[in-house]
Amino acid sequence: MKYFFVALIVILLSVACAKKETVQGEGPVGETMFAEVSPEEVDTSSILFEEIPITPPSGSFIEELEEEKPVVVSATPSATRRGYRVQIGAYDNQAEANAMANRARGILTRGVYVQYVAPYYKVRVGDFINKYEATQYKNQLRNTSYRDAWVVESEIIP
Repeated sequence: MKYFFVALIVILLSVACAKKETVQGEGPVGETMFAEVSPEEVDTSSILFEEIPITPPSGSFIEELEEEKPVVVSATPSATRRGYRVQIGAYDNQAEANAMANRARGILTRGVYVQYVAPYYKVRVGDFINKYEATQYKNQLRNTSYRDAWVVESEIIP
């Protein structure tokens, strides 16, 4: 085994110390490696350019993650529609959610609802057609005791 390593080292040293030759010059004289082509010589009539429409994303990835899409079964589906509400709390106990909703009804001027979206009872305020109005109201609520309020998509009563 010892002789194997000695032989390997000798071979590596001999390869490393071998004389290296460099090639200088430009290659064979008179041969053209690349020929220049003038624009008149190129036929572009067979090239087809197709315009592909680009659709911008509807919202940011983070907004999509933050938005909740609750499933709410309504007794009268014709009386409701998709819209926005401001969520001010979520509880795993219905009694706590109802107590919070009753306190909010005494303070707030908009409708307060308790919606069950498994596994929580969520306390939500307002019936907003668009997200902008709901966001404005959320900002007003954040100046009060509801600092953790946020906008959610929900079934509303217009």
